[in-house]
Amino acid sequence: MNAWEIYEDRLDKHGSTKRDMYYKRTSNRLTRKIVESLSYHSVTIDDIDQNVAIINSDNLNEKIILSMPGEDLRSGGLVHWMDNYWLITERDANSTIYTRAKLLQCNYLLKWVSDENKLCEQWCVVEDGTKLRRRIVRRNSLVCWKRHARTTSLIAGNSLELYKPQHKNEIRLCVTA
Repeated sequence: MNAWEIYEDRLDKHGSTKRDMYYKRTSNRLTRKIVESLSYHSVTIDDIDQNVAIINSDNLNEKIILSMPGEDLRSGGLVHWMDNYWLITERDANSTIYTRAKLLQCNYLLKWVSDENKLCEQWCVVEDGTKLRRRIVRRNSLVCWKRHARTTSLIAGNSLELYKPQHKNEIRLCVTA
């Protein structure tokens, strides 16, 4: 290697500016640190294999997920990990080096018939409405006519069209793609 190649190699490793140098140093340190951590897992996010760190929390159905430096996590993404499906619900806006997000464990497999008479399935999070603080039933929720129930309607790629029931206890959902 001649002197010019050594100089270009150092520039590539250390960066041309101080900000670039700090970015590369932090990115390399986190890559080494996350891979050696017990939180490091290989998961499937929207049918794509990806390596991430999943940090435990006191809540059994909530986790924190960290992407590897240079990779991204999409809000509403479906994560398959530990034989369960998890939904990426909240995503940190500061994603300079890595992306930090919150996972909620899916507890319901929503099934519907599409316009083409095809059976569709999507994992989602349905919450119990008895834990709500206010008594007003939200009209834009998945189960809006059932008393004391609400949902987090995070069905990726599908828009919801609500159906007004004919009877008091009837609940029906129409999903349009």
